Amino acid sequence: MKKIFFSVVLIMLATWSMNAQKFGHMNFQAVLIEMPGMAEGTKELEALAINLRKQGDEMTAAVQEEYSAAQELVRNGVIAKNLQDKMAEEIFKKQQQVKMFDQNMGLQLQQKEAELLEPLINKLNDAITAVAKENDLLFIFDEGTQIFLFAEQSINVTSKVKAKLGM
Repeated sequence: MKKIFFSVVLIMLATWSMNAQKFGHMNFQAVLIEMPGMAEGTKELEALAINLRKQGDEMTAAVQEEYSAAQELVRNGVIAKNLQDKMAEEIFKKQQQVKMFDQNMGLQLQQKEAELLEPLINKLNDAITAVAKENDLLFIFDEGTQIFLFAEQSINVTSKVKAKLGM
């Protein structure tokens, strides 16, 4: 009789603890897009991109103009061979500068995006953690990526599993 009673209590406790484990889900990206400050940040990033593209286009146009002028001088025989080589070298250097500007432009945009998003993401993560704690949730999944947005502290059982496997 004691064994049956003990078994029933264990089953009830196991069932109760399983019911107590709650999971949540949300769409992180959708909430991030709707957050106050996101629209302003997006506009600021777009303005920077337009400004940088304009600078790059101006640099490219200046190099193309210089190249066309140099070609005209060469066709008309106005400059000597040694000056042609020097002009070609200068134009090549300027083309390399335009390429470097293009590469740096991408990095600048990425850095600015990270700078604008970091406080919003931190605020969103804080809200997720607060909601999880208030609702006794063990995990919150992102619907879009299927990754954990929140997880309670857990025990790393890797070494125990390895021990069971004799590793």
